[in-house]
Amino acid sequence: MIGKYYPYSKEAQLYQNRKRTKNKNFSMAVKLAIFERDRYRCVKCGSHLIDSVPHHITYKSQGGQGTKRNGATTCRRCHDWAHHKCQGPYGEPSSEGRKWFEDWRDRMLDEAGNLK
Repeated sequence: MIGKYYPYSKEAQLYQNRKRTKNKNFSMAVKLAIFERDRYRCVKCGSHLIDSVPHHITYKSQGGQGTKRNGATTCRRCHDWAHHKCQGPYGEPSSEGRKWFEDWRDRMLDEAGNLK
């Protein structure tokens, strides 16, 4: 029988005080508020075929939180464009997606994440 590999000692596993961070994922209430604010349409192209999770305008890996102001309703294509995976819905270069969503947030949302 092969033993199991544990990268931490048993003591570390049982008693480790892990640093708690703020939740970076959208709660169900925040998701619903984002979808309602955006009228269940992609904020870029207007499609009704939206992703089940809003786009994080400031990426979670860069400290973006799961707040209403940091979320935008997107379709799959526009979400991929925001992550530099394809051209935009109107042929925009993939490098412009992220900047478009940051500009949209600054132009359209107040500090609480509501439309101006």
